[in-house]
Amino acid sequence: MGTTATATRLVLTVAGWAALAAEPTFEHGVSFFGDYKYPPDFEHFDYVNPDAPKGGMMVLATDTPWNSFTPYLHKGMVAPGVQHDFGSNPFFYDGLFTASDDEIGTFYGNLAEAVAIADDFRRVRVRLRPEARWHDGVPVTARDVRFTFEHIARNSAFNLQSAFGMVDLVEVHGAYDFTFHLNEKNGLNPAVVSSLGKIAILPEHYWREADNTKTTQTPPLGSGPYRIAGFMQSRFLLYERVPDYWGKDLGVHRGRHNLDYIRYDFYRDDTVAREAFRKGLVDVWRETDPRFWFDRYDDALAKGWMVKRKHNFQYYVGLLSGLVINSRREHLKDVRVREALTLAFDYGWHNRVITRGFHTRPDSYFAPSPFAAAGPPSPTETRLLAPFRDDLPARVFTDAFELEPSDGVGRNRHLLLKARELLREAGWVVRDGALTNDSGDRLALTFVLRSVEERRIVMQFVDQLQKLGVDTRLRLVDAAHYVNIMKDFDFDISFGQLGVANPAGIEIISYWHSSNAMLPRTRNLSGIASDAADEMILKVLNARTREELTAAQRALDRILLWNFLTIPLIAVEGPNVVYWNKFGRPPADAEFRTSFPSAWWYDEAKAARIPAPD
Repeated sequence: MGTTATATRLVLTVAGWAALAAEPTFEHGVSFFGDYKYPPDFEHFDYVNPDAPKGGMMVLATDTPWNSFTPYLHKGMVAPGVQHDFGSNPFFYDGLFTASDDEIGTFYGNLAEAVAIADDFRRVRVRLRPEARWHDGVPVTARDVRFTFEHIARNSAFNLQSAFGMVDLVEVHGAYDFTFHLNEKNGLNPAVVSSLGKIAILPEHYWREADNTKTTQTPPLGSGPYRIAGFMQSRFLLYERVPDYWGKDLGVHRGRHNLDYIRYDFYRDDTVAREAFRKGLVDVWRETDPRFWFDRYDDALAKGWMVKRKHNFQYYVGLLSGLVINSRREHLKDVRVREALTLAFDYGWHNRVITRGFHTRPDSYFAPSPFAAAGPPSPTETRLLAPFRDDLPARVFTDAFELEPSDGVGRNRHLLLKARELLREAGWVVRDGALTNDSGDRLALTFVLRSVEERRIVMQFVDQLQKLGVDTRLRLVDAAHYVNIMKDFDFDISFGQLGVANPAGIEIISYWHSSNAMLPRTRNLSGIASDAADEMILKVLNARTREELTAAQRALDRILLWNFLTIPLIAVEGPNVVYWNKFGRPPADAEFRTSFPSAWWYDEAKAARIPAPD
């Protein structure tokens, strides 16, 4: 990412805010590590085809049971594609910044024409592009930005309010000029500043009339490259390209947003969605079942009708899937019990029989980035952790964390013996075939599951736990019931996702800060409430150099790993994708994220060779 001198240089800063106010120094984006691949007014990203044809449709499947178009509201479930999140998917609303798919920690101005950041990061001045327009032709202004962040502060779920609690005020100087006034509650650094660009900026003049405090099924006014052309709640959602989109000639957009229509069809079940794809009713399928990936598409692939490939993705890292252990439960508060459960999961067997080596198992909450803990702690990490020595497992300070492997044959005897010993140390012993404590209470675990596939994954784990004398119960529930169960923390183990931006951003507050441990609908599913983790989170979000960030993030990783909060299953990595061969794409993917579908286009000649759906 550049030389050490460059990496340690803070970008977008001047001697102080007084100097900035007197003579602003603006840049064309935000870069954590101090360098930009692309200069101001660049023509286009290297990973797009600037001459890509426009036209055609792509049909995607979604399992999001959406019921509202109101973004960032504490109730309802917003429709896919409405909220801008730095993703490569086409979006309905523009944000202030756009991510670069061939750089890490670098973001370029979208609605924002230029950005200037004070030396202490407490003030961020932004100039908007005066040509930016809502779909009704009204200019996007600083008042819209202020309205958006006030809406989040007043009407969004507490997790989002907490994540963006660093915004004290959006001060409007003029129609296209404003300043974020930030506090240091959650730490301040370039990653925190860039997170401001993840938010979809909303039109004040529309939402004042439409009432942004309520869910709505009326398609709202947008500003992005697509608008809503048709929908039926939780059935389908059709986006159409905006031909006169205000940003189509910007370098961040040229060669992107090439499809005339993008349609999301809703399927409650992956099996049904996959069959719809195989029949040609869905164009692209993210395959998560190794049985299908390895065996079920061969005929269409051989005929050239389908393409199978793995996309690049390192924009987020960590856990795509894991079994989260609810440490709020009295019988799961002891770290030795949680470690025993981790040992009892026979990942070797799971990898051989269930997934056939299809997935990578994560060994860190931040893998495969350089910010993942590796080996024993460095002296800098040790100094950061030292004030919390009495509250942390001793191994945090001495040992490299490793997940113990099993032989994969399905017996896992040596790991079960270790698990039994840990349980004994924690006060749980087998009496008459049941694992009980001194009070005679049996160790019972309830798994809350959302699909038959999740049940299939845990069945062998349940068998291993029963060998230890654990009483297990599986609860298979629908989406609505699941939300209520998780809100009340009425589970022992459930599946969770813990993807983290690379480098880490403010989402780590939602995942692991103690302020979110007991909140309804929290993303802190494990319920961790640790002063040490809280302090490392602040140090990550206050890091001003690569060295500071690396030490703090690795220290946080060690705290999380040695607390055995999650049994890791699947790492965040590029998805395995199968698609009907009727699309063109650039000859090479961006290094850190495949720009799908934004850099793809419809190829009429290819599409003509594919049989029509049954």
